[in-house]
Amino acid sequence: MSEPIHISEILLQIAANLNDPMGRTLRQCPFIQAELIRRKKISLDDLTDEQIDRIIEWDQQNALQK
Repeated sequence: MSEPIHISEILLQIAANLNDPMGRTLRQCPFIQAELIRRKKISLDDLTDEQIDRIIEWDQQNALQK
């Protein structure tokens, strides 16, 4: 029997698949984009300026909550 996988790992695997329609939707979420960048699955060059601005805004809001 295989080890259980956390749902966040499954979502990131789907988001990393460039051909998956659900993956394209997931890649619009700033926290998904940030994690894919951290894991080197995408780079900032893959994002629009608007998406980069949203990641920065999300990161700043997230940092304030910690």
